[in-house]
Amino acid sequence: MAINLFTQHIKVFLCDTNTSEALKHKERLKIVLTKAGIEILEYQTEDNLEEKIKQADCTIHILDSTDIYSDKQQSLAHKEYSISKQLREQGLKMFIWNPDNINEQYINNIRREIIENTIYSTKHSPIVFVEELRGIMNIKNAAQQEILQRDIFFIYNDLDKSTASDILNMVEDIQTVIKLGISMNRDTDYTEYIKNQLQGCKIGVIYFDYALDWALSFARQIWKDSGGQSCKTPLLLIGNSEHAKQEQLETLSNVMETSINDISLIPLDIKVFFDKSIQ
Repeated sequence: MAINLFTQHIKVFLCDTNTSEALKHKERLKIVLTKAGIEILEYQTEDNLEEKIKQADCTIHILDSTDIYSDKQQSLAHKEYSISKQLREQGLKMFIWNPDNINEQYINNIRREIIENTIYSTKHSPIVFVEELRGIMNIKNAAQQEILQRDIFFIYNDLDKSTASDILNMVEDIQTVIKLGISMNRDTDYTEYIKNQLQGCKIGVIYFDYALDWALSFARQIWKDSGGQSCKTPLLLIGNSEHAKQEQLETLSNVMETSINDISLIPLDIKVFFDKSIQ
């Protein structure tokens, strides 16, 4: 598939944290940001802090159970938050991330302060949060719209590319396949492309290995974009049993077929779903 990509380099200022739980979220977020090709800026001292933040396109502030943003606090995290609020008027975007969906009074106060250029998110998965960030920060191009006639439209996250390739090698021996790897370091908007390609395929398969949170959110969005209950192409969400359990897919059981199985058996599951769908 030929796609013209516009890749906007994003600089994120990743703010300080004061608690161990927030630090764990921060370290996981660093890994995902790096894989997504996003430049991370950090600062450990207060010298020229404002100038450092001005170098970024956006800031990320991770909330936890401690009110580190109170005016009574003089932590580095509080100073970064205060400076970011001042710079919003100059176009800096603030992402306030509450991954554990903590509901403290001070967080309610923060939410009341949200104005233009401020984004509040409770996405628990750092993968889903970074996709949300990229969607807001990036200019997206649309993928080409040529509709192909195939048996299977196979979609996966590039984070799971290794096992996806193994499955595809077996599936492609007996079926015609369109494959699409969703990469977090690209700015292509696949919404219309996926919607159109599903029309030319007999089934759609969303596969995941490690990227469970991404798959749940992504599969539901595909279902909605393709017409929901009126979608004519049957959808299968399938994952590796080594990293997921069937009950984790229950939220989608009423909108599409879901399955968890051993990697070696997934190609067979896809074939069974295909045969059942075309009967």
